[in-house]
Order: sequence, then structure tokens, then C-alpha cells
Amino acid sequence: MLALAAIAVFMGKPSMETLPLQNKVDNATPVFPVLFTTIACGAISGFHSLVGSGTTSKQLDKEKDAKPIAYGGMLIECALAIMTLIAVAHATSFAGTDLAFSGATQIFGGGIASMIDPSRGTVYSVLYTLLVLTYSTFCLTSLDTATRMGRFMFQELWLDGTKGETPQNVTGYKKVLSNPYVATLITVILGVGLGMNGYAKIWALFGSANQLLAALALLAIAAWLANIGRKSFMCWAPMFFMLAVTIFSLFINTKKQFGLIAAGGVDWGPWVQAILGIIMIVLALVLAVEGVQTIFFKKHQKAEK
Repeated sequence: MLALAAIAVFMGKPSMETLPLQNKVDNATPVFPVLFTTIACGAISGFHSLVGSGTTSKQLDKEKDAKPIAYGGMLIECALAIMTLIAVAHATSFAGTDLAFSGATQIFGGGIASMIDPSRGTVYSVLYTLLVLTYSTFCLTSLDTATRMGRFMFQELWLDGTKGETPQNVTGYKKVLSNPYVATLITVILGVGLGMNGYAKIWALFGSANQLLAALALLAIAAWLANIGRKSFMCWAPMFFMLAVTIFSLFINTKKQFGLIAAGGVDWGPWVQAILGIIMIVLALVLAVEGVQTIFFKKHQKAEK
């Protein structure tokens, strides 16, 4: 699909003038910090920190394979992001006048296919079908991975790692809730329930929450390196930047939700966003303080002893 998209770009030579830079997003949210809380997997992504620690690490033959697989994967996804942006720019000239370009999937598949076959004949139809299938497969595999990660975290919620607890050696309610099948069933039911009852009402939190997770992953790595006496300075700049950006983004969104609540006539969406926003801000600040203490103070105390 990437090769096909690259060929389409060279064949279609689309103009980027159809995608002007806007100063506002959704007529209310400024480009900063939204630009840095957009899910861009070719850059920093909290979801990928879970995938890398939860599944990818278990699939490596040896440690040195991590760099070409993980970093190489990010480079490929960066290329995909650029191709997608070009496809959207090209499809913009058709969107609004053609129902074939009325949704994200249609814009992606139609934008690339129309570069190769501007007449939108048989070649266009075949390419469009294959591209939409690729797009759908990406969504399904992401959903599968997200469900697995959710199950892992739900299991670990009930286990005390400091005591060596595992689903096999615990008893009582912990054994039931940490059971892989029970944890998977609960995760799926919660996910489906949210999907059928207005996930879009709290979707605005996803970008900030995902990128906050990336900041916390960098914080954990830096703290671990400092704790074992290794250098961690390579994590500082992205760590502090992402912490500042995500906390600021959560603050802006939470403030906006309180404004909607004060105006009256809202459903449960703004309330949930406001409550979760406050919780994430507080927890992020607590973890940031603990992480900074570990990175910059405990390390030196250990060296002095």
C-alpha cells in the first residue's frame, strides 16, 4: 500500500495548495497544543510505548533487533503519515461535491486511487477497494492490539508486583479478575459499551491522554536509567516538553468543559471529560514530581554514599 501510494504521488503530482494551514481547529481550539497531541505514530505516541513493552518485546529474538524494528517502524509510519496528508490534500478538491469523498476512509482510498486514475474508471475502482481494505485492516489490528493492552493493564491492576503476585499464585477476587479470559471479557464489554453509547463524547481526551502516556513512558525510562546509575539526559527534552504540552492541553479542554457545564443543557459528556481531565492532570503532576526526584536527586544521594 505504501509503494502504491508513493507511485500515486509521482504519477498524480498533486498540489498541496488545496490544504491551507488553518489557525484554528474546530473553531475553538488553538493549533498549539493540539498539533502536539495529535495521534501521529511516526513521532511520539503513548500507545506505542504500551505495544513496545507489552507485545513487541516478547517477539524479539534478541535485544539488538529492537532498534530496527521499533525505530524502523516509526519511520515507515512517518512515511504513511506524509502519504495520507498528500492524499487528503488531493481529495479536498473533490470533497463536498462528491459523496465518494465524504468520510475519512473514502478520502484516503479515493485520494490515492484518483491520483493514478483521474478518470475514476476500472483501475480507480480496483485500487479504491484495495486501499479501503488496507485502511480497514489497520483499524482492526489496532483494535485487536488495544484490546490486548487493555486486558494486560486490567490484570495488572489487581496484582502487586512488589510481592511477586501473578494470576497463577493469587487467590480470591484477585484470581478471578486477573484471569486472562475474565479480564478480556470485561475489557471487550466496556469497550463495546462505550462504542455504542457515544464514545465521541469523550474522544477529545484521547489525544492528550495518549501523548501524556508517552511523556510518562519517557519519565519511567529516565527514572529507571537514573536509578541504575546510567545517563538519562537523552530523555529529558522530549519528556519535559510532552509533559508540559499534554498537561496544558488537558487544562484547556477541562476549562472548556466547565464552561459548557456552566452554560447548562449538557449531557454526561462534559462532566466525564472534566472529571477525567482533572484526575489525569493531578496524577501526571504527582508522577512528574516523583520522577524528577528519582532522576535528579536520589541518583546523586546514592553516589555520595
